[in-house]
Amino acid sequence: MKPLILVASLLAAPLLSGCLIGAAAGAAVGATGAVVGGGVDLVTESREERMRKENKALKKENERLRREQE
Repeated sequence: MKPLILVASLLAAPLLSGCLIGAAAGAAVGATGAVVGGGVDLVTESREERMRKENKALKKENERLRREQE
């Protein structure tokens, strides 16, 4: 139901520009975009984050190998 309302408000937004309802529809779309953008940011990983993660895993592996050699 919510996706239907969102699509309807997106399609009606140009017709409602300058209207209070248009502002409300724009706010709903903006809020949805912010939530989706935040969600995407949480599940994606930057190159720097990935490198840090790989370095941490390599350090752990090196420590484990060093302990095994002793």
